[in-house]
Amino acid sequence: MSGAAQETSLSDTGQTEKPSLFSDIRQRLFNLPTLLCAATILAALAPGRMATRTKMYSPSAFIAATAFAWAFFQAKFSKKDERQAAKDVGSIVLGFLALWEAVTSKLDLLPFVFVPAPENVFFVYIKDYRLILSGFLRSLFLLLSGFGASLLAGISLGIAVGWTLRLRKAIFPIAKAISTVPAMIYGPYLVVMMPTFTSASIFVIFCGTFWSLFMNMINRVGTIDQRIVNTARILNVKTRVMLFSVILPYTLPRILNELTVSLSISVMTLTVAEMIGADRGMGFYVKRSLDYANYTQAFAGIFFIAVVITLLNTFISLLKKKLVKWSY
Repeated sequence: MSGAAQETSLSDTGQTEKPSLFSDIRQRLFNLPTLLCAATILAALAPGRMATRTKMYSPSAFIAATAFAWAFFQAKFSKKDERQAAKDVGSIVLGFLALWEAVTSKLDLLPFVFVPAPENVFFVYIKDYRLILSGFLRSLFLLLSGFGASLLAGISLGIAVGWTLRLRKAIFPIAKAISTVPAMIYGPYLVVMMPTFTSASIFVIFCGTFWSLFMNMINRVGTIDQRIVNTARILNVKTRVMLFSVILPYTLPRILNELTVSLSISVMTLTVAEMIGADRGMGFYVKRSLDYANYTQAFAGIFFIAVVITLLNTFISLLKKKLVKWSY
């Protein structure tokens, strides 16, 4: 059979030739994120104009962060459906790093006091790693305590109230009214009134996420497909089994979808609480840096909080893929 006939035969059967290994490597390496990564690293190694006006630290941490960002987006290339998105997001992130390096360290176009060079910002993670790590562990403890308590209470009480029509009609309007008041408004009051800052922070985080979880669970349970409920009742399912084996699996996909938003709200609430009365933590680190006009450390603290939120949201996404194989 001739080559043209073979190609026609493959086309007729719907088969396509798989890309070669060389083609895959070329797509991974020869793209805009790789070009921007290389340009950023080379720029960081080159001398700049800002060094004549202020002290510049080693660019090793900044180069490592740039390479890590590039490797992270390269890992997304393993999934074909995420390849284009990885290129686009990687280009934006690495393009931002390249632009930041160019307009600050190399060209010195901005006030170095208010917009520090990326070399100095990322060097903070080497210089203050003990303080940053200690604050992260403290913040993580408060976050998991408050967010975990709100998650447990919001899901369990939401299922109970949503399942009982009378409770749903009586409690939902009250919860809706209370949820409109952000926890950050009465957060300073709680910090002053509670016996310790730890208990105040946990309670503020709890209030910041409980009401939205509680209301969403009530709505989700109240709008469940009645065919599912009727089928379970025909099988003479007990109430406990109905709630935890029917209702909870039905609401689980929605719960995990909303966790990323709730988690972001929890981190924001915790950061505000730490800025008010803490003596350590991620928010305290940023607040102290701003009080002393150390914007280099403030930038480092803000970036660190953003990375923590991203990693926590990634963990939730992985958890969803492992726990939930269904959706409604």
